[in-house]
Amino acid sequence: MLSICLVVTTFGACAGAQELSRAASRHVHSRSLLQTAAAPASGAPATIDVALLSATDAIALLCSRNITSVAYVQALFAHYDTGGFACLNSFITLNRPQVLADAAAVDAKAAAGQSITPLCGLPLAVKDSIDVQGYPTTGATPALAGHIPPYSAPLIDMYKQANGIILGKMNLAELSTSIGSINPNIPGNNITTPLNPYNQTKIPGGSSGGSAASVAARIAPWALCEDTGGSCRSPAIANGELQHGKAAELATGQRLFYSCIGIFGFRPTLGCYNYSDGLLPATFTRDTVGAMGRTMTDLITLDSILRSSNMTSTAVGSIPDPVACAASINPNITLKGLRLGLPSNFGWVNPGLSSQMANLTNAALAKLVAAGVVLVPFDSSSLDQAIAVSWAGGTEAGGYELPDALSRYLFRHNYTDLNVLDIFNAINKPTIKSGYEPYINYREFQRVGSDTDWVEYLSTGRPSVAKAWRDTFAIHNVQAFLYPGSAVTVQALDAFEPAVQFDNGTVVSANTSFFQIDSISTATALAFPIGMDNTGTPAGMQISAPPGNDGLMLSLGLAMERMFGPMPPPPTTAACSGCTANVSYVPANYNATLNGPIPNATQTWTSYTLTFNGQCASNYLTSYGKTGPVGKGVSLLDTTGIRSNYVNATMLVPATNISTAG
Repeated sequence: MLSICLVVTTFGACAGAQELSRAASRHVHSRSLLQTAAAPASGAPATIDVALLSATDAIALLCSRNITSVAYVQALFAHYDTGGFACLNSFITLNRPQVLADAAAVDAKAAAGQSITPLCGLPLAVKDSIDVQGYPTTGATPALAGHIPPYSAPLIDMYKQANGIILGKMNLAELSTSIGSINPNIPGNNITTPLNPYNQTKIPGGSSGGSAASVAARIAPWALCEDTGGSCRSPAIANGELQHGKAAELATGQRLFYSCIGIFGFRPTLGCYNYSDGLLPATFTRDTVGAMGRTMTDLITLDSILRSSNMTSTAVGSIPDPVACAASINPNITLKGLRLGLPSNFGWVNPGLSSQMANLTNAALAKLVAAGVVLVPFDSSSLDQAIAVSWAGGTEAGGYELPDALSRYLFRHNYTDLNVLDIFNAINKPTIKSGYEPYINYREFQRVGSDTDWVEYLSTGRPSVAKAWRDTFAIHNVQAFLYPGSAVTVQALDAFEPAVQFDNGTVVSANTSFFQIDSISTATALAFPIGMDNTGTPAGMQISAPPGNDGLMLSLGLAMERMFGPMPPPPTTAACSGCTANVSYVPANYNATLNGPIPNATQTWTSYTLTFNGQCASNYLTSYGKTGPVGKGVSLLDTTGIRSNYVNATMLVPATNISTAG
């Protein structure tokens, strides 16, 4: 790929060099990138590839006026175009003239002597479920195409007031309903699937797949996501599931994740990011906007712009008690003596981790122990039980809330040409339609629940989950929970959703994870990368804590980043450059009575095929689309080796370094 560089003129060169030198010392991956700018040879103008800068380093250049906002945006567009990244399908809406006009407006303020701090014209990628005035909010579903909200979500206004600009609206799983972000190409619907920038045959995670892919591919410096049950954290490292996203989650309350992208993803305490009525909803008792960044410094900076620090959290059902939203960051936090709880009996243990994920996880745990962390394995069955009895983990509550929340959204936006049934009837993905049918189309309350059930869930069930969560922290005297970011290595897109749900909406699966408990208890959580698998795809882990511990999460993220480092960027030229991906839905029939509850390890099932049309930059993609394992699928879990319990005797961490006292 051609080098996309910006000439830094002699204007402010000394100050710019000092800023770059400081920035380089902060981030290892910035150091080599910035050397030419910090110490130009023979008095020649310094050049930097600004598209590869962290958000923090880009802000330093923008605010010092070593680059203008327009020049920075142009560099991002050049990186996007020259690298052929359009084939990643990260954007739903990219209005280049508008972005450049917004950047020019910031530059004009600076030229007029007005303050443009703190963001100085830095762009933000926004998941296309979050309202930005002037841009459609489509949710990647056909019925909402072309519908432009009359206002922005409050946190978007906050970002603009801080002199930031909007880069575009990012692709996602339709209606935020799949951790794989798989949107089959249905003729006439113009819906696409975002692809993984590290390997375009694999899922990017979701439902915020486009946001995560844009940050990882250096298309955007940072991004907004939305997290109902893991959708900021899952694609950040990035994860996927063996089920059909929220449609399956609403039916089972259970998830199993993959790791893919390798950035940082943050779920704040519910109520501390103000989106008001500016978010296309899934369930209002769990939805929150979150943030994604390539470095923890970036994430903390973005959080400081978005966070309503003078507010207290609120949650429907009065759980937990309101907590202060202000987040205090300790940049010098130490891991020595930190007690991290390892939940020992949920989805990662039964069926367990694949051998590759077990090795990555064990290696990470060994590094943490060497740094003085005390690992505290504990029996998490009480938490599993609490979520199981709380109206099936709140999944029916989510289904019950969905049509009402969506109706409110349409009313508040004055979309008089649409109702909930219109959106349902036009859904692109067949498995989402079948999963949502009882919730949206028929409101079969004998299955979903009644008004009384919902009120009981809010007043009793949901608080019981939160109490069990808080009690577990107190009983085991831990500061945070730690758990793997995925059960297996990332799967190919056309092998991602095995036969667990079909046209009749039947779901057959049996794997629980803490993502659900995090969300129902309104916890704060952070996903962070720990390394790469043998295919060069990132893997990660997650930490979570009770509401109000956002500062702790972000501070611990800094410590984890110092230990594991940021992930290397994906190739600067997309392998799919020159091609378009075609994802086709393949109806599958699976008889749970005849074939058993789930496909066993020898069966291969899939709901999708993947082909690449055109002449790709990479031969492996071209051959994959023609002769590769298209449509064959894989077994329920990867088969890279014997699955192991990450807290059992097979751990690499010596047992003497693990607390047994609880």
